[in-house]
Amino acid sequence: MSERTIDSLDFATSLAELRDGGARLLTIRPADDPAEALLETSDGDRVRLRRTPVALSRGDDRHGWHTGRAGMHYRDLIPDRWDGRFVASHIAVPAGGEVPDDVHFHDVRFQFLAVRRGWVRLVYEDQGDPFVMEAGDVVLQPPTIRHRVLETSPGFEIVEVGAPADHLTTLDHSLALPNGTGDVDRRWEGQRFVHYRAGSGAPVAFDTPGFSALDTGIGAATDGVVEVRMATAGDGSVAAPIEAEFRFMFVMDGSVSVAFTDGTGRRLAGGDSLAAPAVAGAVLTDPSADCVLLDVVVPR
Repeated sequence: MSERTIDSLDFATSLAELRDGGARLLTIRPADDPAEALLETSDGDRVRLRRTPVALSRGDDRHGWHTGRAGMHYRDLIPDRWDGRFVASHIAVPAGGEVPDDVHFHDVRFQFLAVRRGWVRLVYEDQGDPFVMEAGDVVLQPPTIRHRVLETSPGFEIVEVGAPADHLTTLDHSLALPNGTGDVDRRWEGQRFVHYRAGSGAPVAFDTPGFSALDTGIGAATDGVVEVRMATAGDGSVAAPIEAEFRFMFVMDGSVSVAFTDGTGRRLAGGDSLAAPAVAGAVLTDPSADCVLLDVVVPR
């Protein structure tokens, strides 16, 4: 018996088509607003159907912000969070200054941060003295690594992406940071700490012509759990289309157009983001000369 997964933009229609084709429904959840179903085909194989809509978020949305942990301002970039599978947050500290944070850690599958504007000073377990992340920098926070945010510049903005969406944050009052420099190859739940500095990555192929891309090293550090690239307008090598469980893009700067297989599309500007399943067939075109994309792929 094998099992395959189908991501659908229209869950109700896809479920009806599977049942009309002879598949038998085994489980469905939640009952009041179904987002996932498990079916068995006439051949005895199983199909997991998941509701996975396109999520477009506008950076000029002034009503989506709320105050979160440590007084930081949060904007949810995937409002439905793909049924709790992934979360992406645009975080801001408009006034800057010291952040009232404590040493803590997260119980996650993966989590990383990418600075869009300004700078932040923070400290991580086994990573030596506090250091500064600047615009274009990315940090992979391995599961359970202890850390603390110390201070930000005025107008600071950062993008945080992780899985699952609903994960536990635990304060650790027993560990004082900094705690020195540990083994550079240490792994937390199988992942290494990464601090990617803007522009420092190796060139990698991008699956759309008209872009160049740099690897942040996060794919290797997570053993392929998640790949994170920085893409800019330019003539780079072109890779085959990616079949992904999750694909998320945040426009760090500039603008780019996106078109879908249903004929719809729009222009994305700085601060806008897109989360789209492969079935949506999102195609990027016409990047501005200053376009910078944070590109996130969770391979299927």
